[in-house]
Amino acid sequence: MREHPIFKLLSDEEYQEAIKFFTKRSYPKNSIVLKEGEYSSKAFILLQGEVEIYKTSIYKEDYVVEVIKAGGDEFFGEVNLIDRGLVTSTIKATKDISTLEIEHNEFVSLIDMYPQIAVKMLWVISLDIAKHLRKADKEILTLFNALVEVVEND
Repeated sequence: MREHPIFKLLSDEEYQEAIKFFTKRSYPKNSIVLKEGEYSSKAFILLQGEVEIYKTSIYKEDYVVEVIKAGGDEFFGEVNLIDRGLVTSTIKATKDISTLEIEHNEFVSLIDMYPQIAVKMLWVISLDIAKHLRKADKEILTLFNALVEVVEND
């Protein structure tokens, strides 16, 4: 856990304080961890196992966007720490998984009690959100260009 990017800017003492705000949890294979279109206030670090991130098309067909395996740099649901909004993708356990989770209210408590720790963690979260935003922008441009090509060829 200590090696995960969310903790990389923290000293050992700061890490020991921050980790107290997280909860370890397990989910069995085929569990839905987050459901697209529902509200959530949790963010997750995958400690063990594997999850699929998928979306549902307008035709109600599910398609896999990404697979996350434990041991990587991913921190999913991080936007929920900020806005407790609607989940944009479904996260499904493809194997038994173990997670480290933090709730929005716990994160706010961390900010209040340890602002110097929270700033470091928010920096890493911001970088992660920026990475996802840049990827989404690139994908939107690709889709737009494909749409223009189809329209121009009709």
